[in-house]
Amino acid sequence: MGRVPATFLFTIFTSKKSIFRARALLLNRYFHSLRQFDDWVLEKDHFNPTFDVPKRQVSTSLVDLIRPSNGSTFRHFNLADVRPFSSTVENGDISAKSSSCNSAAEELQDKKGLDFVESVGFDGVDENGMENGVDFFEENNACESEIVEQEDGINENERHEDVAFRDPIELYRQLRDNPKRHKLQRSEWDTLQEVFNCFAKSGWAANQSLGIYIGLSFFRTSVHKFRNFFYKKCCSEIVKHVLSLGPSAAVVKFLFPIFVEFCIEEFPDEIRRFRGMLESADLTKPYTWFPFARAMKRKIIYHCGPTNSGKTYNALQCFMEAKKGIYCSPLRLLAMEVFDKVNAQGVYCSLLTGQEKKHVPFSNHVACTVEMVSTDELYDVAVIDEIQMMADPYRGYAWTRALLGLKADEIHLCGDPSVLNIVRKICSDTGDELHEQHYERFKPLVVEAKTLLGDLRNVRSGDCVVAFSRREIFEVKMAIEKHTKHRCCVIYGALPPETRRQQASLFNDQDNEFDVLVASDAVGMGLNLNIRRVIFYSLSKYNGDKIVPVPASQVKQIAGRAGRRGSRYPDGLTTTLNLDDLDYLIECLKQPFEDVKKVGLFPFFEQVELFAGQLPNVTFSQLLEKFGESCRLDGSYFLCRHDHIKKVANMLEKVQGLSLEDRFNFCFAPVNVRDPKAMYHLLRFASVYSQNAPVNIAMGMPKGSAKNDAELMDLETRHQVLSMYLWLSHQFKEETFPYAKKAEVMASNVAELLGQSLIKANWKPESRQANQKKPQPEEDGYDRPRSLVKLIDKKRRDKSSAA
Repeated sequence: MGRVPATFLFTIFTSKKSIFRARALLLNRYFHSLRQFDDWVLEKDHFNPTFDVPKRQVSTSLVDLIRPSNGSTFRHFNLADVRPFSSTVENGDISAKSSSCNSAAEELQDKKGLDFVESVGFDGVDENGMENGVDFFEENNACESEIVEQEDGINENERHEDVAFRDPIELYRQLRDNPKRHKLQRSEWDTLQEVFNCFAKSGWAANQSLGIYIGLSFFRTSVHKFRNFFYKKCCSEIVKHVLSLGPSAAVVKFLFPIFVEFCIEEFPDEIRRFRGMLESADLTKPYTWFPFARAMKRKIIYHCGPTNSGKTYNALQCFMEAKKGIYCSPLRLLAMEVFDKVNAQGVYCSLLTGQEKKHVPFSNHVACTVEMVSTDELYDVAVIDEIQMMADPYRGYAWTRALLGLKADEIHLCGDPSVLNIVRKICSDTGDELHEQHYERFKPLVVEAKTLLGDLRNVRSGDCVVAFSRREIFEVKMAIEKHTKHRCCVIYGALPPETRRQQASLFNDQDNEFDVLVASDAVGMGLNLNIRRVIFYSLSKYNGDKIVPVPASQVKQIAGRAGRRGSRYPDGLTTTLNLDDLDYLIECLKQPFEDVKKVGLFPFFEQVELFAGQLPNVTFSQLLEKFGESCRLDGSYFLCRHDHIKKVANMLEKVQGLSLEDRFNFCFAPVNVRDPKAMYHLLRFASVYSQNAPVNIAMGMPKGSAKNDAELMDLETRHQVLSMYLWLSHQFKEETFPYAKKAEVMASNVAELLGQSLIKANWKPESRQANQKKPQPEEDGYDRPRSLVKLIDKKRRDKSSAA
């Protein structure tokens, strides 16, 4: 065994006219596309090696590296990455191989009749090739690659070894024009099957194919056709070289340039179609989508700080002082609260959410949810609350769109420091002027080392117990009211905003018996609550797939609700129910805010419509999936998740007569995809709408408040259906959803019944799927007893007991 390091291999050949030429064969055959040699001519004098490649062992036994003696340099040449090269030979042969290499070098230097040396082109190099662990030579091809070519012919082994250095275009044309196919042996066939399976499974090849507009979905098909082409047209020297490489990364690197030539010639229509898809799904440079906002010199003021630091208060003061302003809220509840507060202070303000449109006469101010913000209106001041929600995987696109597109002279951003750096970058792209105002919490948040020790009887007035599931919330409420004298208010995400506000008012009122709050993470934003202490029932939650720890940013947001300036509890306390969770709570509060690297994006309908023109025969769900695969994004953005949209799209596929825009609007309706009743009503709304008939509510009012958890969940579903009807009535023409007023009254009544039900709720919570009976297998014909002995014994026992 012997290993010989090498950098360059030289093939020296002579002609009958004694004209000597040297062709430099670079170790990496993919070299010329990135580091192209221009033609250069050497003089007749001897060669002087000059290349100095650091940290690489360079062979001294092979032909010396070349530089003109007059000091001229190679144009457009960058130093190559040189890698060790090894050869495996029989014992005792290594010296012979080395001597043959040295003799070739000496012969080259001794020649006085050398006229010139010319460089030849090589294939393009992938600079990531080294990372993929690809050895471009097998161990038995070291000095054998240095061969002497003569004009009278080249033997078969020499042709096989020369295949690795030939132009892929030439190899493809040789395969395409080959009149006689090489007959494959069974072993060769099996090896080639493994080779093409390796090629089809190569992630590197699939990703590189995107460069020639071969999409991931079409890649396997193109490889399959390329394999059939190779079998039909294969020639002996190419087959032997492929077999020598075997199913490896090296063979993928060898076949890929040939595969590229094959695809360009065979699939021009597919390439043209996929290129059009990519261009229509281009989400790069989203700040260019809003040219009017770019024409303005906007002033961005970032109010950066934790909860209970006064950042939103200061932003709202600027909002109310402006001649015309808009407030963008993360929740309907918070928009309604600002709407009431601003009007109470004598500033006329309208309300705009997906479900409500309340226009106040003579108003120049609007409080809206962030999804409903208009980028067409011109404002003096705009406030975007909870700006860190730009990084939300589902709704982040709404905050990004508001920041990029709002036409306002002054935009106030309120949030924690997590997105500060990405906002700086966005302002650099948009050319806006950024001002930062940093805030500290009015009173520090204190962690109580003494937890509740797992006993809810240690709850005190003003406490808020936070649980992360609906079942746990009602279990905690029942336990506290059973073992203590406290009465509990309840807040969780499935409740309508009106019910949450009613429960918050009960808790804040000191003149009643409701002095403890049990809530979900919905308490983290949108409500002003007089909380003395936040107690975490647990610090893990179900994320739809598995139980995971609550993120540190969410723990900070929720714990920060404790203590509020101007309330009866100005000092904020937080702790846990169980001692085991206390360390994680302290760790989360100590952690700095995580620096967000990317923010969310989602296409407008017009962009989806443009993309649909490239794929006319696919369903809307498939269209969204294709868009996700094909879209291009800058490094600062990600495509928001739209799994829930695809679920609704799949359900609506059976509905005929809906336009693309209709499907787009129905898919964005606010529906809980895990609630089968709500999904049924959405399907019914879409079906009636597709028939050009007025959509009715088709749902009656309950007789009274809930008496058990099943009835409470029914009330929640009814309100969600009514809310969905109101949302759709604002997206479509008024005559298609003519009962919006009735739905508004019904929703208000249902919210009131929900509030009454929560006050007296003392039942065990149920699951929404609890009432669904599992389908029983149908009995078909006579079911023969498994054991006749047991049947006879049973009859005897029955007779004896009867006697």
